[in-house]
Amino acid sequence: MYFDTEDQLQDNFNEMEKLVRFVKEGRILIAVDSNARSKTWHGANTKARGRKLEEYLLIRHLHIINEERNRPTFFNCRGTSNIEITITNNNLLAKVSKWEIIFNTQLEKEEPKHKT
Repeated sequence: MYFDTEDQLQDNFNEMEKLVRFVKEGRILIAVDSNARSKTWHGANTKARGRKLEEYLLIRHLHIINEERNRPTFFNCRGTSNIEITITNNNLLAKVSKWEIIFNTQLEKEEPKHKT
């Protein structure tokens, strides 16, 4: 999912809610370009968008599985950050391990990867 900085976060939450409802009691894994900064997913600081996303995830019992690494999840000519996050629910959380960032030279960007 892509959370555009121009969009209202609530619109993004509504789209994510559709996915969560679709899987009901199943397992879910969502890759999100959140454009939101939070120490929860190992950013340098927490900003308003990050705080709102943290609250939504907490209420919905969803979890960030990003692990702290030396490499950021996003970088460009303006800098680096950890705005790309991987989200899961309680039904999959215990089965996810070894979340990592793998450099993909074809795409020329960092991509979060996970193993289940």
